[in-house]
Amino acid sequence: MEKLFLWIQWTRAYSLPMSVTAWAIPFSLGCFNDGNILYGFIALVGIICAHLGANLFDDIIDYKGYLKNSAKNGNINLKKGKCKCFIENQISLFAAYKAVVFLFFIAVLTGIFFVYIYKLPVLIIMAIAAFLCLLYPKSGRFGLSELIIGFMFSPLLFTGVYFVMTGGLSQKLEWMSLSFALVTITLLYTDFFLDYNSDKINGKKTIPVISGSKNNAYYFYIFIIFLIYANLFFGIHAHIFSLKYLLIFLSVFPALKTMRNLQYYIDKEIHDEKDFMSAMNDVQKFVASFAALCIISFYIG
Repeated sequence: MEKLFLWIQWTRAYSLPMSVTAWAIPFSLGCFNDGNILYGFIALVGIICAHLGANLFDDIIDYKGYLKNSAKNGNINLKKGKCKCFIENQISLFAAYKAVVFLFFIAVLTGIFFVYIYKLPVLIIMAIAAFLCLLYPKSGRFGLSELIIGFMFSPLLFTGVYFVMTGGLSQKLEWMSLSFALVTITLLYTDFFLDYNSDKINGKKTIPVISGSKNNAYYFYIFIIFLIYANLFFGIHAHIFSLKYLLIFLSVFPALKTMRNLQYYIDKEIHDEKDFMSAMNDVQKFVASFAALCIISFYIG
């Protein structure tokens, strides 16, 4: 049991609610449209393994960079517990590589299962996902981290889960995935906003850093929130969604709370892992409430 708890820490499994929440939206619509429930859960296993494997692989890359440039210090954000398992010698790099291979193997195995059933469409989705998982650890150097995560956890994941459950696509779901991609980006954006000063020093090109200042980054976050609901409004206006989907706009209240939190952190730095997690709680609640309202809207709309 203790070893399992350590592996949960090492793979940063606290981030799993993001992928499970994203999975729940297409899974719910798939169930509503008589999709294969078993296939939906098999897809979840693959998603979880890919997510945890990518987390651990990300830490391996960061730690190797830390060792290579140890004289500079500050390359690892200890406030978020990154690479803690390596720094405290809880696990060797070799053992971590084996764990990454095992997790990615399970993810690939689930993909092969669906390729056997659906052939080329799933193979294309699987290849794109694998490429983005491998690209993500280096994406921070090019300002692509938020975009990659947003694309993976929404349009790509939504399309994949719904397709393996039903063998088809949904215009409603694809349009919804655009808003949820932006919701996903708010989670990662908040993470990077809290790391603005350290990321700037270390030369990382996140969207907050590219914006030029914390104030600019804060205003851009507000713009992202606006785009989330503007996309929903246009979906309703275009009759892709019924008026009952206005229910999702109730999530604007937790969204506004995340905006207030970011304003508080314009002039304040987080100091430790506990402080970081406390700062992230409200944006996670926003993501969860948005997803829950989406699911409810599917069933009443």
